[in-house]
Amino acid sequence: MEEQELSWTSLDQRAVDTVRVLAADAVEKVGNGHPGTAMSLAPAAYLLFQKLMRHDPKNPDWIGRDRFILSPGHSSLTLYIQLFLAGYGLELKDLQALRTWGSLTPGHPEYKHTAGVEITTGPLGQGLASSVGFAYSQRRQRGLFDADAPAGTSPFDHTIWVIASDGDLQEGVTSEASSLAGHQELGNLVVVYDENHISIED
Repeated sequence: MEEQELSWTSLDQRAVDTVRVLAADAVEKVGNGHPGTAMSLAPAAYLLFQKLMRHDPKNPDWIGRDRFILSPGHSSLTLYIQLFLAGYGLELKDLQALRTWGSLTPGHPEYKHTAGVEITTGPLGQGLASSVGFAYSQRRQRGLFDADAPAGTSPFDHTIWVIASDGDLQEGVTSEASSLAGHQELGNLVVVYDENHISIED
């Protein structure tokens, strides 16, 4: 990945503040859901989607795109609002229809249901474990199809970004998958750990 200088403007801050309001409003409208994580992770998710990730909302299946995995799937608003802001086809009415039957914004992200969702997540730990599989697969594909390309020039040089929560890291599958990622030296996997010390187990 190329190094780039990141900037944060007043417009970025207004966008993050808007994300927080959208999260609170969506949950208030439907009467259930998880706004807290979407609100607290708003700056990190915005930074990933708007400044760091390589993706194209007009071509969500582009092979060279970075992959984003939201391991705590119950916080689906975190992803949906970023897809809305990035132009993946979600509209305000879709956010208002959160967790309702037939909406594009179900309670957990569903693969092939909403453009921009890379994987269905729900059981805590599963998303982080699956992200290791994504990263391993990406490295294997590069070796098979584009092994001689200089670093950073192959469509298979994409990065796997995952947000993981306290609850994710409390699951055994996470320990096993993380051990594999370290052993395989998967440098194409970036985990953002949301260490907020708040979970149902606390």
